Amino acid sequence: MNFFQYETCLRARQPRIACPEHKVKTVEVPWARPGAGFTLLFEALVMVLAKNGMTPNAIGRMMGEYDTLIWRIVNHYGEEARSRMDLSEVSQVGVD
Repeated sequence: MNFFQYETCLRARQPRIACPEHKVKTVEVPWARPGAGFTLLFEALVMVLAKNGMTPNAIGRMMGEYDTLIWRIVNHYGEEARSRMDLSEVSQVGVD
């Protein structure tokens, strides 16, 4: 992530446990979505940029990430939003 003209990289080691049945598990942290690899603030910034019309490719270039990672963030929150929508009143046009 870039703060003004300075590239900033934050690294934090998550505690891990080895379990014979479930292999290696990491502890969830409050600043990131499990398995995302990014902070919630980074993901929020990506979503604001996408909402305001930037393409995942442009966001990726700006953030120094591959567009496929940006797409994963956008798709995750898009699916989450769609799952909360009440579509019970929606009907298909032209179906009797």
